[in-house]
Amino acid sequence: MQNATQVIQRLCPNCSQNNQTLSPTDYGNSYWPIKQCQGCGFVYLEKVPVYELLSNTFAWEKTSQLEKSRRMTNEPLKQWISQKLKIFRHRWLKRSKLTHLIQRYFKAGNVLDIGCAAGGLLNTLDQQFIPHGIEISEALAHKAQHITKARGGYIVHNDALSGIAEFPSNFFSGIIMSAFLEHEINPKLLLNEAYRTLSPGGNCIIKVPNYASVNRIIRGAKWCGFRLPDHVNYFTPNSLLTMCKNAGFNVQQFGWLDRLPTSDNMWIVLQKR
Repeated sequence: MQNATQVIQRLCPNCSQNNQTLSPTDYGNSYWPIKQCQGCGFVYLEKVPVYELLSNTFAWEKTSQLEKSRRMTNEPLKQWISQKLKIFRHRWLKRSKLTHLIQRYFKAGNVLDIGCAAGGLLNTLDQQFIPHGIEISEALAHKAQHITKARGGYIVHNDALSGIAEFPSNFFSGIIMSAFLEHEINPKLLLNEAYRTLSPGGNCIIKVPNYASVNRIIRGAKWCGFRLPDHVNYFTPNSLLTMCKNAGFNVQQFGWLDRLPTSDNMWIVLQKR
């Protein structure tokens, strides 16, 4: 466990209400309590690691392996089936939804991947795009830099808010936050910065776990969307839509198929006015 100086006590990241005296949900634990805001209903991790810990101790490449091992130990049959289905989808259903959305909504120019990891996605972008990334893990940022540098872009090794502040306004034709916004301590501020750095008419693609999914209701604390202390925000379709609109975005795509209650994830495409 981390000491008190290494965690941040959060207000509700959606409405800023202090829910410290409110009883936690049945999810999370005594050290990492998950609260549902009494004011707006947003679900979030109340205590979160400081950014420095996210850069090393809780870096994605470390926690993802630990989480994979934990799930395999606790539910070996389910994880075996899940891995087989994943292999099947990759082999026979090769079309990536993210790739499709990028091709449909992004115009040529500078593209930013927030939480770009080792640059795998950036490496697949069409040549009309100049790839940029923000990555808090030092090791992964170093790997991604080799990919972007060759195509005129670059990687910022920093937390998302500090990293995106380095870019000028109206700079990007597209921004990607795929499996990232659930990790961000200040999601509203990040959406505001994404709006600032997008060029007029530019689009932002977001993918997050769906807290309103049937699977979460059935599996409870065993739901795959719970990852402590990595996932700090738990969005429903309504809370995601509200936060994005409050940042100034128009909604380009958020149809029924993008937020199916039977899916653990949901997608939304936003446009700067």
